[in-house]
Amino acid sequence: RPSRVRVPSETEHRYKMVLQKVLLFTIPVLISFCLFYYNKQLNGLPIRGAQIPEHLLHHPIDVIPNMLSETVGDELMDLIKKMKDFPTNTNDLQFYKTKHEHIGEAVPIGADGKCSHPYLIPSQSKKECVLPGRIDIARHFMLSGGVEGIKEGYDDLVSRVQSFGRYMFNVSEFPVVDRLFASDGFQNAAKRVCPANKQVLDPFQFNFIMQVPGQTVATHVDAVYFWGATRFHVPQWLLAVMVYSGLFQEKFIDQIQVVGYVHRWENKQNPKDGAFVYWSDNDREQYVTATPLLGNVVDGSKTVHAALIYRPEVKAPKLDKSQTNILRYMGDDKWQLLANGEPTRDYTTNDLRISIVYRARCFASKEEVDRFHADRPEDEIGLENIISKLKDDLVKTKGKSRASVDALPRLDLALLLMDTYIKYPMPPHAVVPYNYCMLSTLVPQLKPVMDLICS
Repeated sequence: RPSRVRVPSETEHRYKMVLQKVLLFTIPVLISFCLFYYNKQLNGLPIRGAQIPEHLLHHPIDVIPNMLSETVGDELMDLIKKMKDFPTNTNDLQFYKTKHEHIGEAVPIGADGKCSHPYLIPSQSKKECVLPGRIDIARHFMLSGGVEGIKEGYDDLVSRVQSFGRYMFNVSEFPVVDRLFASDGFQNAAKRVCPANKQVLDPFQFNFIMQVPGQTVATHVDAVYFWGATRFHVPQWLLAVMVYSGLFQEKFIDQIQVVGYVHRWENKQNPKDGAFVYWSDNDREQYVTATPLLGNVVDGSKTVHAALIYRPEVKAPKLDKSQTNILRYMGDDKWQLLANGEPTRDYTTNDLRISIVYRARCFASKEEVDRFHADRPEDEIGLENIISKLKDDLVKTKGKSRASVDALPRLDLALLLMDTYIKYPMPPHAVVPYNYCMLSTLVPQLKPVMDLICS
């Protein structure tokens, strides 16, 4: 006689479904806590709060409403539209040249013209794969989920952090920007932000940052300048390691930065939409709304800061890091997002979060300004000297053996340096301060499970 097959009841079926959902949530969370705890033990990261070193805390910041006048705001918007094309900020090297694009981690690019490693992008020659200049920013954002602690997969996070922009180092060729540096507002703010013994200003750069809905500016310090080591000498992530380490402070060059908002929208329902975030101490973060024409004045190379996601309810458009992605002005306040020349998304000017960032270095005298611009070979620190000093510190103070440090491939060394020295704050209010949706990228075997949770 055939045996009877027991059919589960409706209650049992529901119980199994609930149990499955609970397991699908708790497994990655537990793994995340284990990974984060390991990371904490390895690198001294706090689970809550921040661990920014003392020399990067307690620096002044000025918030000045209407720092940009209506007329200046209109002129800047006209200049933006005239520039027309804004590539992603991962491609900032097309606006300047650096002596060392990488520290030795470069590998040949794939036959398909892409870089398979999640942290590498095509070099300027398109023949190699290298770390992006600001991999320190992107990597921390992907692993932590940013200030908000969002839980998303690799492709979505890479798209969120690839804002658009242009960098200009010939300030005097743009009269409206030249006037910004000469304005009373900037000059007076500089007296408060620059050290008292370094009141001679050297305007050197401005750039526009364009964000489409769903994008953000992740936690970072700005491009750091040292005597003999700048973005024109070595990758910017290495400059961030240098300033965080505190080993090169005698060569540090102070600067003043203004972040001014050129867009004209104002989100009164959510004042923190796209807000500026900064850390003056380790106990809490502070916010400044992205109010039109407002200016934040700070030394961004020694104050950790970020922006909240602009219009967080919107998913950022997918941006392949190996493609050429450009935000292009089409006229009549219309913009188009292009991927390898193909249109993928349309926007209006009012859809965009637009800011201008303009910077000046602080020197003690005009003679110091002249010496800096001379860029004398004898003043250059040198890439290998920087690496050597950091490796020595890993051995002397961080518990690493000389043999293990010297044996590291340069990509592994780069990641170790960032993990050891750069302590960007973890999400201050997230229940799980780790983006567990990145686990499928870091541990591919978990992808089937993580896709159920994070898709």
